[in-house]
Amino acid sequence: MNEQTLSDLQKRRHTRALQIIKRWRLMDDDFMKRCLKNNIPAVECILRIIMEQPDLHVLSVTIEDTIPSLLGHGIRMDVHAVDSAGTEYDIEVQRSDKGASARRARFNSSLLDLNSLKKGNTYDQLPESYVIFITENDIFKAGLARYHINRIIEELSRPFNDGEHIIYVNGAYRGSDDIGKLMNDFRSSKVDDMILEPLKETVNRYKNNPREVAAMCADLEKWSMDERSEGRAEGRAEGRAEGRAEGRTEGAELLARLLKLLQAEDRTDDVRLALEDKEAREKLYKEYHLD
Repeated sequence: MNEQTLSDLQKRRHTRALQIIKRWRLMDDDFMKRCLKNNIPAVECILRIIMEQPDLHVLSVTIEDTIPSLLGHGIRMDVHAVDSAGTEYDIEVQRSDKGASARRARFNSSLLDLNSLKKGNTYDQLPESYVIFITENDIFKAGLARYHINRIIEELSRPFNDGEHIIYVNGAYRGSDDIGKLMNDFRSSKVDDMILEPLKETVNRYKNNPREVAAMCADLEKWSMDERSEGRAEGRAEGRAEGRAEGRTEGAELLARLLKLLQAEDRTDDVRLALEDKEAREKLYKEYHLD
């Protein structure tokens, strides 16, 4: 590869990285995690609205906090937060409905409890815990902003009060109330369309601060260079496995490009959809203007 070709390739990678950053929203979990890393004011803003507690104070925020399981599958939380009352929160952003299943919520909640009970403590010392899924779609299709899941004693029709809570937040909700404003900000790719100042300021910093943009571009470009050869080989194999019934000789390469773009944005659920669901794959092709 000559210097001119290499320079052109680097420019294309940089341009592509800028396009990805321009499209990124808080609903994209990779960008969300960048924005919320060590960002107590932003996480506090989110939790105050979801929990409807204007005086809630967040003490700590950990991004991609991993809770291992000695005997099986562990979890890696998008955002793990603890408030001044000791309540623990696992905040997950899910663009795919499959990634926010009831069983996954149950599993996350159980490991959050396992990690919270310190050696020597009694069960009564377990803190309140909330697993919060912010989903791009209204997965319960009832038009509500939030869906609260709590155990009850069925025969008595009263709460079980075990301190374990699950909340689904409807990312498609468009009300004029605070939760509507929050979901507007999660959907917005443009800073000017955002409303809540702690989130608007954070997204503006990552999208318009030259140093932050340069750092994100460098990460995306490095990923592109490191994974290029491997991605082509994997993409050809995956394209053959998918069949690509259209018979286009470039089908495998197209799928490889799509998968790597999704991986660059940490859209792991959409990677699975692209491989398993033809209709979803075609929509993703259109989203990335791949034809």
